[in-house]
Amino acid sequence: MKGSSSTTLDQSAVADIVRTARTRRGVSQRDLAARSGIGLRTLREIERGRVRDPRSESLRRLATALQEPELLTRVGEAQDGESTLSYEGEPLVLRILGRLSASRGASELATGTPKQQWLLGLMALQPNGVVERDEIIDVLWGDRLPDSFGQLIHTYISRVRLMLEAHHVPGTDRMAVVRRGGGYELLIDDYSRLDILAFDRLTRAAECARADDDPVAERGFLGDSLRLWRGRLLEGMPPALQQHPVALERSRRRVTAALRLTDLALSQGQYEEALVWLGPIARHEPLHEGLHARLVTALAGSGRRAEALELFISVDRRLREESGIGPGDELRSAQMAVLREETAAGLHRP
Repeated sequence: MKGSSSTTLDQSAVADIVRTARTRRGVSQRDLAARSGIGLRTLREIERGRVRDPRSESLRRLATALQEPELLTRVGEAQDGESTLSYEGEPLVLRILGRLSASRGASELATGTPKQQWLLGLMALQPNGVVERDEIIDVLWGDRLPDSFGQLIHTYISRVRLMLEAHHVPGTDRMAVVRRGGGYELLIDDYSRLDILAFDRLTRAAECARADDDPVAERGFLGDSLRLWRGRLLEGMPPALQQHPVALERSRRRVTAALRLTDLALSQGQYEEALVWLGPIARHEPLHEGLHARLVTALAGSGRRAEALELFISVDRRLREESGIGPGDELRSAQMAVLREETAAGLHRP
């Protein structure tokens, strides 16, 4: 084993563990290879006991996919006592507010081939709702539909189901894919198991706090909701998925939450805090005038007036290049406020 001691890993014992665990769970070699992210040929050779020096990372992935503690233990021993990631009792958590990820505790799980990931992302985008077959076809293939698309959809669905079933923890709410008419539905009862459900719950709580005139609670809920985002929604996924109407609406809700939280911070003169919330989102929304108007205000309030004016010029140029129209009243008002501050500051200089 490269970079570790392989003496404790008997290749025939490892082959028997993997083969037995896979058979016990009713998983084919092809499905296990997809779920663990290793090559099918490599898996076959491991199960035949022909890999004299297997990579510890490959074995860890197999142990993770199969939930096989004995193999995890052996991998840990082969790494000279170095602890191996363990997630016993930890439920599966999906995240799509950024790159798609599946994890249990601190352990990242393999999510299969790209198209399997796209399908999982599409269903996670609309949890507890039916995703029709035409929608799946559009995201996975667009106009380049293969003759075997029906069988391929069935295969990808089966692999997603296998992954969810393999990582189900007894005593926790089950996450499952069910057939609904001509489509499929990702059932998730526990909002904490999918970040987009947690985001929805927190933003609804913020709206209730605002209706109750409780700005402290509202800020807390909004801050927690925005911390869930790790980048663009389904970052790295194909345009058909990132530009899906539901994805666009979720992204708009992120901006709405950020604008409201920023307004609360700015009303208290907390400019640096406003910059923390606005900065990451501004990179994803280069033409959003309301967002950049607040960013101009926050920069100026933090004593960075030159940067604020440079930002206005940059957004002005982008708007004219993209739409042929200059900034609207909100962004211009923010610019004028900075210019007035500069003029006032100049008048008071000795």
